[in-house]
Amino acid sequence: MSGPTNRTPTGSKELELAQTGLGKRMVSVPEDSSHKEIVSLIEEEFLKLRPLEGRWMFFKATGGSGQRKLSIVPMDTEGYSVRQLRTASNNGKNVLFLVPLQEELDTEPLPYNAAEFARMPQVPCLTCNTTMPLQMLALHAENCQPTTEEQSGVAVIEEENEEENDAIGTSEEQGVCPICQEVFPTSVLPLHASVCAERSFCNNTIVEPDMEVPGPSSADSSVARSALRLTTSLATAWKTADTPLEAMRLFLQELRQGGEHQPSLLLSLDARDDDEERDSALVSFYKEMRQKSQWTAPFKCRILGDAAVGVGVARHTLSSTISKLKHGFKLNLGNAAVTTMFEGQTDHLVPALSAALIDSDLFLMAGRMIGHSAIHGGPTLSGLSLAVVDSLRYGSKETATSSLCLEDCSDIDHRETIGLLLKEELGEEESSRVTNLCLEWYFPVPTKETNRLLLFQQLLSHAVLGRSNAQIKQIRKGLKDTGIWPLLACRPDVAPLLFPRESVVKLTSQPSIVQLDWHSPDNTRIGWQMVLESITWPPSKQTDDSDNSDSEISDGKVSLISGFLRTFVEEASPDILRQLLKFWVGWEVPSNTLKLEIVNSCGRNHLPTSSTCYERLRISNHYTRYSALKADLIICLQSVESGFGLV
Repeated sequence: MSGPTNRTPTGSKELELAQTGLGKRMVSVPEDSSHKEIVSLIEEEFLKLRPLEGRWMFFKATGGSGQRKLSIVPMDTEGYSVRQLRTASNNGKNVLFLVPLQEELDTEPLPYNAAEFARMPQVPCLTCNTTMPLQMLALHAENCQPTTEEQSGVAVIEEENEEENDAIGTSEEQGVCPICQEVFPTSVLPLHASVCAERSFCNNTIVEPDMEVPGPSSADSSVARSALRLTTSLATAWKTADTPLEAMRLFLQELRQGGEHQPSLLLSLDARDDDEERDSALVSFYKEMRQKSQWTAPFKCRILGDAAVGVGVARHTLSSTISKLKHGFKLNLGNAAVTTMFEGQTDHLVPALSAALIDSDLFLMAGRMIGHSAIHGGPTLSGLSLAVVDSLRYGSKETATSSLCLEDCSDIDHRETIGLLLKEELGEEESSRVTNLCLEWYFPVPTKETNRLLLFQQLLSHAVLGRSNAQIKQIRKGLKDTGIWPLLACRPDVAPLLFPRESVVKLTSQPSIVQLDWHSPDNTRIGWQMVLESITWPPSKQTDDSDNSDSEISDGKVSLISGFLRTFVEEASPDILRQLLKFWVGWEVPSNTLKLEIVNSCGRNHLPTSSTCYERLRISNHYTRYSALKADLIICLQSVESGFGLV
């Protein structure tokens, strides 16, 4: 309600409240939520309640219809609990009302792009092409009439399209757009793909630089012009960037700016759940349908039962998400303890051949996970087969076939059978195996005149790409849902950054130049060197401020422990280096500001600690031997997969 009252709203008042951002909502509250957490969830749904600082209470209505009397829902000494709200709402069947106790809230209608409407289903008006919440369309449609300028503008555009189609003709060679999958003449395909990418990014709306954007108010026109400037900046900046790394940085930066006005995307996990329950919560979060702008909104993660908060928790969650996507979720699908999304050997991973995963849209979920992690600067999915990546970005099995190799076939039996075609002579048993495989996959039975090299390529293409076509399409759709597809479609050279080879992301401990298959700006830098160069080492004289202590730590101690950590980094294996980065900052992505602090010891059991949000590692000054620090660091790194605050 907009102010103190003891009566339910009338029908017209309900519509007014909806336009104000105070309409009816369905809110899911975790079972063990405290009063403070309940208030926070409600304020996420109704942003206008935040200035009240909690000065509101729940009310419920008596039975009957029409305008009814409201009665207060009393609270316990510690505030509202889920048990009280469940009882008051009859297990969610009845509506509860939020009533301010003192203030009157602003009831001016909000613009359609307000953050309060972000989670509502959005539809465009056929008359003015303004996108708005579906609930508002009925009232808007009564008063929305096309202007003369809009009608003439549509006619001009239609005439131009007809002239263009007449000029193109139908005899020219045709090609498929990699974005919308429609067929166009090859002479105009590059131009169409460029426009199509912008259309995909701007919610399927083409806006010309000099065109007036129609809208119901000057505020909406201002927002539209801002969106236009953003699109123009994208089209001129990331498309023309000199390096793929710069193109990706510019595109994702603009993408995040477009989502800043959205409410934070909140993921709640429970540290007390078992692995299967946490993985189920993660899968449910990414399977939920959202608008592109919601995936670019600020991402916050809360782990119930764990004291950690801040950006470090979000980093840890994104890192765990990509790791589970690569190595498997602990879900029982198909009578398996672990459900793997990809299978095969390193740098030749292909989508798992499971009908249950396709029917459950889990590869669509995988695409959203990859895109969401990339948007927020998180880890990427490494180790995919080059052929799968090419098929993903080009949408053509024929184009991706050139990248195929025998190792891409994850089924060992099929790989061995297909590999027999590379032999000069086949025995009777070997010929029988090849024939059976051809019959199984509906290929012609080979004879003496058969081109065995061609048959080899056909069978391998079907084994790797043909049978995973549905999975690849779902991944592509998931990437489109998050909004990063225009980057991959218009700048194919960023594919090695989104889907790197394992050798690129591998933090190797061998002091030698790493030769990489794909171009990378850091292809001559070694993992442990990158970590050492990123560390901000403590000054020679350091004051410990961690416990409000003014005592200085001696130069010798600072140098000794800094040397111990340097030795640990230089000797660490690739897996240990990754775990060190995850313990230090929350994920395995190298940071440019790794801070090291030496603090006064609280005793021999004072283990190293980290503040992932501030990218700070603290080591106490009681260590006198490298072996002791190494042993304690290994203990700390083993807690990375379990969460925070456990060591």
